[in-house]
Amino acid sequence: MRRLNLIAAFCVCSVALVAADSPFLGTWKLNPAKSKGAPGTLNKEAVVTFAADGDGIKRTVTGVDGDGQKLDMSATIPWDGKEHKVDGPNGAPPAMVAVKTVNPNTLNVTVKVNDKVVSSGRSVVSQDGKKMTAAFKGEDSKGRKFDNVEVYERQ
Repeated sequence: MRRLNLIAAFCVCSVALVAADSPFLGTWKLNPAKSKGAPGTLNKEAVVTFAADGDGIKRTVTGVDGDGQKLDMSATIPWDGKEHKVDGPNGAPPAMVAVKTVNPNTLNVTVKVNDKVVSSGRSVVSQDGKKMTAAFKGEDSKGRKFDNVEVYERQ
């Protein structure tokens, strides 16, 4: 489920109207020094790429999670506020992910597994478009509660 938190934090995954000019599109690299959260639940390294894909946004994540496990995930969903099924990484159960556009620079994300909310939060791109902050609360698959803020920089 730790990896499902990433699905939530960055499923910052819109209808074509929003996708065309979305400040989220592009490649973002985690800045661990500026990020904070519960030990073991923050990623050590992460690169997140968002790309318009039909009526949805494709989100690809690579890197290393807080437990030292390799991250390599990809999913495409619309940012329409509705729940969409996303396959879990590495044999984890599928998740239902809802991404709602609050304004052009802000998304609310909720992730459910087996009808239980496991992560929810907000991702915001700065007005200058150079920084993305993802703030999420939840519980990972090991039962560790988290209230994390991850800071990403545009590449």
